[in-house]
Amino acid sequence: MIREIGSEFHKMPLECGDGFTLPHPGTFVFSGRAAIEYVLKDLKNVHTVLLPSYCCESMVFPFKAAGLDVKYYQVDWDNGIKVRIEEKADIVLWCNYFGFKNDMPNIEGIIIEDITHSLLSEMPYHSQSDYLVASVRKWEPINCGGYCSVEIDGKIPPEEFLRLKTAAMEMKTEYLENPIADNKKLYLKLFDESNRWLAENYSGYIIDSWSQHYLAHIDVEKQRLIRKQNAKVLYEGLEGAVQFMFPIEQMDCPLFVPILLQNRDEVRASLIKHEIFCPVHWPRPEECRSNIYDIELSLVCDQRYGIEDMERIVSVLRSAV
Repeated sequence: MIREIGSEFHKMPLECGDGFTLPHPGTFVFSGRAAIEYVLKDLKNVHTVLLPSYCCESMVFPFKAAGLDVKYYQVDWDNGIKVRIEEKADIVLWCNYFGFKNDMPNIEGIIIEDITHSLLSEMPYHSQSDYLVASVRKWEPINCGGYCSVEIDGKIPPEEFLRLKTAAMEMKTEYLENPIADNKKLYLKLFDESNRWLAENYSGYIIDSWSQHYLAHIDVEKQRLIRKQNAKVLYEGLEGAVQFMFPIEQMDCPLFVPILLQNRDEVRASLIKHEIFCPVHWPRPEECRSNIYDIELSLVCDQRYGIEDMERIVSVLRSAV
C-alpha cells in the first residue's frame, strides 16, 4: 500500500468497539452546517451573533442565511491563543481548537459551542454552553455526519450523494493499494463533487444509516490512544524546530497537531512533494481578522497512521523548515 499521508479518508473496515456515544442528548445530522441550522431554528427572538475571528467560512454561512447580524470577537496568537470578547450579542459561538484543552471565559448571551475539534476529548464541551454542534465526518471515514444537541426529524440524504461519496472513498482505497494516476484524478474529482453537494444541500438532512452504523462500531478508546501516541511522536521529533500552537500538556484527544510557520506555504509544498498532505485551518473568511490564518499548518495524526508515518512527517518537516 502506498504511504500517502493525509487528505480525505478512504474506505475503512468497521471496528469492533463500543461505538461513539453522543456527548449530550441530541441528533446525528448531515453536517456541521446542518447542526448550526437546526440549533438556530430552535431559538426565538435572536438578532445578533458573535463568531470567533478564527473560524471556518462554513460556520459563518448558516448564521448569515438565518438573517442574523454577524460580528466577530478577536482570536489571535500571542504566545498562546488569546481571546477577546468585548461586545455583547444574543448568541455567541465558542470554538474548541484541535482537541486541546482551553478555558471558556464568562460569556453573556446564548452560547453555542462548536465541539468539532474536541469531539473525542475526555471533556468535549463546557458546562455553561446552551447548545452543542459538531461536524463528525472530520474524524471518521463516513459519508456524512454532524451532531447537534437538539432532538429533530430530518430527511435521509439522497442515494445519488451517498453513491458519489462511497465511490470516492472506495476508489481511494484502490489507489492506495495500486496507485494509478488516472485513478487518483477520478477519486479527487468525486470527492470534490460530493463535498460541493454537501456544502450546498445540507438543509433539512440528517445522517445516513450506514454512517450512523459505522459510528456505532468504532473503537473510541483505540482511536484516542493512536492519536495521542502519534501526536507525542510529532512533539518529541519536532521539539525546537517548529512553534506548536499548544503545549503538549494541553492535549486531550487531538484532531490534528497544529504548528505555526512564517513560511507555511513553502513548507506545505515540500510536504506535498513527499505525498504528505497536511491541511490548513482555515482559508480566511473575507471579513475575519486573525493573525493565525497565514501561519497555521495542521499535522496529520489520525488513526490511519502509526509511528513510522509520524517519523516520516518529522523527517521531511525538519528538512523543510
